[in-house]
Amino acid sequence: MKHLITLTLLVAPAFVVADDDKTTKEACKVMDIANISYVENIQAVADADVGAIYKAKTDKVLAFAKEHKLEDFKIISQDASVSANCCGNFGLQVNINYQITYKPSYEAFTALQKYSGSGMVSSYRVGMECDEE
Repeated sequence: MKHLITLTLLVAPAFVVADDDKTTKEACKVMDIANISYVENIQAVADADVGAIYKAKTDKVLAFAKEHKLEDFKIISQDASVSANCCGNFGLQVNINYQITYKPSYEAFTALQKYSGSGMVSSYRVGMECDEE
């Protein structure tokens, strides 16, 4: 038992170091992260299928990434909310937000602004603080 504990104490740090190297490489990968938002106003509340609207927007985002060749594209988070429409219009408002990541590209940011159909686009770049080796 004494030898098993000694072996564990010697081997375990090697796994931690290997995992730290992988985590550091992933954290140091330079990537653009963008947030895009969509708003749908629905008057016919009784006929509203907000799930279908949400899925259609998600499909649209995925198709946009493919069409505009966003390299290493991923949706890393998404959310949707439904609320009463503003201004007394007696309908629903569906708000859908995506956080996406892709290989750094200023052209991609322009494409998101011009062609994604989003009402709001913001972007930031991560991984730049790491030293390139």
